[in-house]
Amino acid sequence: MMKKKWQSGMALALSAMMVLGAAGCGNADAGQTAGTSAPKETTPAEQAADQGQADAAQTDSTDLEVVKILGRNYTYTGSNGRTVTLQDWSTEGKSKRWAKLEEELAKKGVKLELDLIEPDQFDTTIQTMAASGELSNYDLVNITPLDDKTKLNLVKQGQLQALSDIWEQYSEGPYKEFVASDAGQFYTNRMKLEDGKIYWVTDFGTSTFEGEETNFVLGFQIRQDWLDAIGAEMPTTLDELFDTLKAFQDQDVNQNGQADEAVVVNYGSFATDISCWFGLGVDITFINSTNGNKVESPWYQEHVKDYIAYMQKLYAAGLLKMDDSQSGTYMANNQVAAVANWGTEMWLEPQIVVPEGAAYPWFAPLRIEAVEGQASLFRGANKYNPGWTATAVSASSDKQAAIAKIFDYLVTDESIRLQENGIEGISYEMVDGLPSNMLDGSLENTDAVGMALWVNGSIFPRYQMNTEISTEMKDTIVFAETNGVKNNQSAKYDYTIACVNEPEHRIFHDLNGLAIPTVEEIDRLNEISTDLGTYSSELLTKLIMGEKSLEDWDSYIEDLKELGLDDLLAINQARCDRAMK
Repeated sequence: MMKKKWQSGMALALSAMMVLGAAGCGNADAGQTAGTSAPKETTPAEQAADQGQADAAQTDSTDLEVVKILGRNYTYTGSNGRTVTLQDWSTEGKSKRWAKLEEELAKKGVKLELDLIEPDQFDTTIQTMAASGELSNYDLVNITPLDDKTKLNLVKQGQLQALSDIWEQYSEGPYKEFVASDAGQFYTNRMKLEDGKIYWVTDFGTSTFEGEETNFVLGFQIRQDWLDAIGAEMPTTLDELFDTLKAFQDQDVNQNGQADEAVVVNYGSFATDISCWFGLGVDITFINSTNGNKVESPWYQEHVKDYIAYMQKLYAAGLLKMDDSQSGTYMANNQVAAVANWGTEMWLEPQIVVPEGAAYPWFAPLRIEAVEGQASLFRGANKYNPGWTATAVSASSDKQAAIAKIFDYLVTDESIRLQENGIEGISYEMVDGLPSNMLDGSLENTDAVGMALWVNGSIFPRYQMNTEISTEMKDTIVFAETNGVKNNQSAKYDYTIACVNEPEHRIFHDLNGLAIPTVEEIDRLNEISTDLGTYSSELLTKLIMGEKSLEDWDSYIEDLKELGLDDLLAINQARCDRAMK
């Protein structure tokens, strides 16, 4: 049953260099972008935050319910190599944002007690503690390192209690309202186990463009500065694209005396964006959102041979390189003519070293209709975007009411603003009605680190509701102008908005929308996934490199079937149906 839309009433701004800040993406500990340093004078906001810190310190801790949390000591690294950790924030008084969090939870009668594990020890420690039963020493635990089968075994062994029971019985409203929304129903359907209950939760985000639910998209991007250098227009057909890429080499557009300008993509998978122009999916199986969320395989799709033949043509002409460990070198050496990446990316261009006097490098996305009568598709994130973390409650915990209060707070506007931006005047400023984060690479201002250190695989799931993607889209134009891009400064913006306006041609870029597999499904997946995935990748690579012939197609499909492709499709379809019912 469809429920009312979840409305947070707030547009969160992403920082220009952190495109994958959505809940489903990015799990690195290090932040690398330097920004505005802390204000030197004490502002009213700082005074208020200082007072809040003092008030929180004066709270009688005997009146608060203590929730013991086992988590990861999130570490942020500034541009000068200096670091700040959640431990610093929570125990050494280095964060007004943390003090504000404590203050807000104290108002609800809750106090946090943290046991934080260093990032390089976290995975091993959690796995050991799960095996030994030591998770029972805590109330709220970060079990992200455990695979699904291990988590399901913890449930079977009675080591975890149902989070859904906690919020159903103890939520005072906010979390119940969230799970009753369209977004919340998708979220909970994805997380439910066979008994209908939820034993761990993950990060979750929803995104909008000018108030309408959508999300970021990916695309094939070509060097606009090289198009300008050879006097070429943006290609609109496959032949024009080939001729343009060939012209880059023939005219030695990177000025190094070698014919080494090439497209760099992982052509061992279908996630090249070129495949989408042929109407293909992006992995060995994918959710075809253009066909009623049917789980399909590119190997069975109509124009897969046409796609492979075109990629063979690029490879044979020396215009295609594998996106692998050498990609960073290709980028730094100014050899990359085109990539497949997020449409609003701005982290690739700064890696490129161009000859003196050359224009600033600029990747401009494009879409081409590859087959007459076949709509050119594009890949993108689901408007409901589950993430990669896992947070659970140990069966031994008797702090259900306090835990429900924490989750009630995590989905409020106030919590999300504190999490994503912090405190106005301290870690963000309002620009054109939207929050703009200060990023202090020196870390003199330890609060100016973008998102709070208590999420992103640390101690809490990260909820981001109604993130307005137009902010980041506009940032791409500012980035281009600031760096002196001469032509097509709005390329990334224009491409993204064009895709946003064609939701019927979007296919999901990943399988995050699938429900948690059952034990039986996991066992079968474990039996087939490695060999099937390896064969698929090697087959596609060798076909494109000309080491295998399309004439033997039927035998390849038979091999894929014998390795379990049809079983994989059936399992993922069942999981998709459970999540999207």
